[in-house]
Amino acid sequence: MKKNIQKPSLVSVIMPVYNAGDFLVDAIESILTQTYRNFEFVIVDDRSTDGSWTTLQRYAKKDGRIKLFRNPKNLGVSETAKKAICKTHGNYIARMDADDVSLPKRLFIQVKYLQKHKSTVAIGGQCDVINHTGAVVGRKRFPTSFEDIYKYIFTFVPVQQPTLMIARNRLPKNFEYYRDGMNTAEEVELFFKLFQHGKVENVKETIHQYRIHDSNTSLTNTKTTFFLTLISRIKAVVRYDYKPTVKGVLFTFA
Repeated sequence: MKKNIQKPSLVSVIMPVYNAGDFLVDAIESILTQTYRNFEFVIVDDRSTDGSWTTLQRYAKKDGRIKLFRNPKNLGVSETAKKAICKTHGNYIARMDADDVSLPKRLFIQVKYLQKHKSTVAIGGQCDVINHTGAVVGRKRFPTSFEDIYKYIFTFVPVQQPTLMIARNRLPKNFEYYRDGMNTAEEVELFFKLFQHGKVENVKETIHQYRIHDSNTSLTNTKTTFFLTLISRIKAVVRYDYKPTVKGVLFTFA
């Protein structure tokens, strides 16, 4: 009698792209060479004006797992990420940024974790920091437990967004992932909304390389990023019943 062999869960990797330049190829290749093979790669170009769209078209012709779309005009990263999610079909949604690198076992490690931990709605991980040439220049280490992530989100952002994988079946069907106009801080409000439905955690393994360069969105719009992060934290208390620590409140308003 033959045993039923269950096909691995489909992962939908989403990647908003805008003028990713020379970093785009590394980002694409890092997903296409994952050890976990059952995924679709949904890419939405936000009307790039460099050679990004040409590069994306070339890769889409070579690999059928790539589902490529282009905005009619530049809409910003949060709206572009929302459009990408609307095109997905997977059990899990993994975020990727067009200037970063996912390490080969990233998807495998995260799917395995989510399958084992049913109360977890989203999982991130540890990062190396790389420069424009791809050389490792630092480390970013984040808390792994939900309790610490919940506590520290009023002090710093305790999950690196491009490491995030979400178990969509553990969320309401009408769940709103991103809100328009929250570019550069779109992930902060997302985390508060995820907290309402389960745990958000980080694996202990290094699964990602976060690239620092002159065009990083959060670094080139520092004041906007801080302001939108503040707005997200205030809304979390008022709208999402988040309960910050006294230290977190003082740090945020300082």
